[in-house]
Amino acid sequence: MNYYKPFQAPCGISPVSDEPSSEKVDLLLGLPVYGVSSEAPIVDSFCSPQFNTPEEAFTLTNGEKAKAPVFDDPALTRLTRGNSRTIYYKLPNLSAVSGFGLSMLLQKKQMGVRLPERIDLYVSEDGAAWQRVYKLRGVPVASDPSVWSVEYDFYKIYKASWIRLDIGTLTHIWPENFSVYGTTLIPETAVSPVEDGATKEREALFVDRYPTYEELGGIHNICLAYNCYPPEKDRPTSSFTVDELLPYVGYYDKDGNLKDTFFDSFLFLPYSAFTYSSHYKSADGWKYYIDNTFADGKNVDALDTAAEKVGSELGVDCNIKVFLTLFHTVPTYGDFPEKFGDLDGDGVDEDLSLLENKIKVTKWMIDTQIARFNEKERKNLTLSGFYWFEEEINYENPHEFQVMFFVRDYLHSLGYKMIWIPYYQASGFGDWKELGFDVACMQPNYAFRTDVPKKRLYDNATLTKRYGLCYELEINDTYAPEFYDRYKEYLEVGIETGFMNTVKMYYQGGRTFYDMYKSKDEFAHSVYDDTYLFAKEKLVSPIRLKKD
Repeated sequence: MNYYKPFQAPCGISPVSDEPSSEKVDLLLGLPVYGVSSEAPIVDSFCSPQFNTPEEAFTLTNGEKAKAPVFDDPALTRLTRGNSRTIYYKLPNLSAVSGFGLSMLLQKKQMGVRLPERIDLYVSEDGAAWQRVYKLRGVPVASDPSVWSVEYDFYKIYKASWIRLDIGTLTHIWPENFSVYGTTLIPETAVSPVEDGATKEREALFVDRYPTYEELGGIHNICLAYNCYPPEKDRPTSSFTVDELLPYVGYYDKDGNLKDTFFDSFLFLPYSAFTYSSHYKSADGWKYYIDNTFADGKNVDALDTAAEKVGSELGVDCNIKVFLTLFHTVPTYGDFPEKFGDLDGDGVDEDLSLLENKIKVTKWMIDTQIARFNEKERKNLTLSGFYWFEEEINYENPHEFQVMFFVRDYLHSLGYKMIWIPYYQASGFGDWKELGFDVACMQPNYAFRTDVPKKRLYDNATLTKRYGLCYELEINDTYAPEFYDRYKEYLEVGIETGFMNTVKMYYQGGRTFYDMYKSKDEFAHSVYDDTYLFAKEKLVSPIRLKKD
């Protein structure tokens, strides 16, 4: 969308060859690319030949093979991110196509070059009616490193002027060769491709709207409430207190007077220090986290008390919605224990290489947290659902989808929602609905890196609306005016693009909004005031940092 050259949509039938041949050959050999497009914008840092080969330099059809399965072999074409690539070729003559071949590099461990999670091949006689002749879903299994390949004969022989190859590009995808086999002599058995609507399957994902409040049970604003450090790094901010939560549940003016309600929902989740520790990957760590979340007088308890106080003082029903976190059974980062351990007390360590045990421990975490939530009368809280913690979908995990779909079905049977917060263009972000989430909310990842241009905020707004996700606002917990001002840019773009008026989630590194509320610095305190107005959809223009 923002890297490759624009091109005219395929149209027309190629002329019949003056010297048609019945010899079966690679009809694409030596042909240039007609056009290339990406489904999502390519991140600026990947807009270079190092990560994305320009279309005029594509080597897919030159017939050359990689001398070794290494990422820098010149025979490889490079495709990085952008969710997928659509690659068109125009045959010089109307031909009869009967099969294809495709090869690509796998060098995951060393260089992060992976195989795609989806491949689709289409043929068309006239550029208008497209028929899918090959479909692959799921990452192919291959040794690492190697050059994986597929050869496939079509069920029929098709008349074709145009070839379209769609490849998922959730990460680094390095194709080697692409061939379409056939003849320029059209046999009587050749048929014209029939429009089957398959090319529009992806288009069905493009809803061009943000989620409605009704899709999340009337929730408008979800504040991420981080709790729980690993026990060896425990600190006061490991748990929220009532006093800390009051200015989140209610809006207080500069004189400390309660004026209105504020956030209507909270998501409790662990700090990264916990998730990178071995505790995140152990039965005892799971229990420790749940104990922290439901500690007496803290976190969930404190939220209930804060809501009671705010509602009583304002004379309103202040019912706060709560989301709890589900841990992943196959995390791939941080420290790891020797074993997961015994979670359910039966004396047997849980073997998480088995699907049945992954489902078992995940169900335990759901049931245990529901039970802990319900063990006290929480007059001012409603448990609304659960958060799928990992920020990307691991298409190479053979059990990822079975566990995910179990969670979806089980939560829905109990009347709960399932939410997800992928990072910017994370694996699976465009397929969030198919993956079973009720609402997904994408991070722009703008607040933390000054080398990321403001354009990222607009790109995230475009993508979230296109795919029907909501928008996560992020504030850097580095206490410096320039970072507060960077957060204000989220608010500006939200007003301008309209995501202020939909479901929103708010990332804070710890107690950032509380600290902004308590701050005596006028500009820092304006972060709190402007966020309240934004959450209530009343903000016209945020207060910006005055430049010298």
